[in-house]
Amino acid sequence: MMAYRKILVTGCRGQLGRDLIRMLENSFQVSGIDIEDIDILDSRRLETFILKAAPDVVIHTAAYTDVDGCESNPELAMAVNCAGAENVARACRAAKAKMILYSTDYVFDGLSATPYTEDDIPAPQTIYGKSKWEGERAVSRTIENNAILRIAWVYGYHGKNFVKTMMKLGKKQIHARKNGENPPPLKIVDDQFGNPTWTEDVVRQTQIVLENDLTGVYHASSEGTVSWYQFASDIFRLLNMPVRLAPCSTEEYPRPAPRPRYSSLENAALKKLGLNLMPHYDKSLENFLNSYGARLLNEITD
Repeated sequence: MMAYRKILVTGCRGQLGRDLIRMLENSFQVSGIDIEDIDILDSRRLETFILKAAPDVVIHTAAYTDVDGCESNPELAMAVNCAGAENVARACRAAKAKMILYSTDYVFDGLSATPYTEDDIPAPQTIYGKSKWEGERAVSRTIENNAILRIAWVYGYHGKNFVKTMMKLGKKQIHARKNGENPPPLKIVDDQFGNPTWTEDVVRQTQIVLENDLTGVYHASSEGTVSWYQFASDIFRLLNMPVRLAPCSTEEYPRPAPRPRYSSLENAALKKLGLNLMPHYDKSLENFLNSYGARLLNEITD
């Protein structure tokens, strides 16, 4: 088993990239790049940089993750999430580096009634999902030493995510009520189900993938399936925020890109190996809010 020491993280200023840098630097020599440094669509410059940096592993987080934005800009989505991932894979192959790619629950059709495993056949219904699935395929055929981790409903301290949006909207509602106003309850979709997943758990699972030199496709989302409405309810319960919510249907909250009704992932491959570290979502959410909740609330401004 190869001992990996030197890691390069793409998308290092993103939600997951920042936590990868911070948490892995105690065990590895870690550096990072983002679009301001090198555009992954510039294949020649990217390969030159990676050959010179000579990492043992490239962890590829850089992606176009705005689901509605991808629907409006399909060419950009395919360029970044497919061609960009393939460029990274080619550079890794040239540098004899391992590649880790993060993918998504959106590669599935959302029509299942049970969690998707790695054996289920992807059938993406959105441009975002299609671009990530094509990215998976491009990486798999370009470099043998790769691991693809599918994650879902990701949240963390950095970047934009559902938890932080709920905290901001909830704080705004409470403030309005204190001022004598009567704001409407927050309408949250209650018929879409998935796995809320904390970035720090993803980093810990990624380290296990590295330490065991795993290759292939793995699901790495939190245990437990919830709706967005239940997720929001849990956030405010754990924060002791008296926020009024109202469940609504997908049809009542239309979006440019269709959302999967059910995209829960089962970490079957990791469990088979005895290497699944992903906790239940409610425990992770509690730990996240205990660690960062008060700080995030203080950072929210009207």
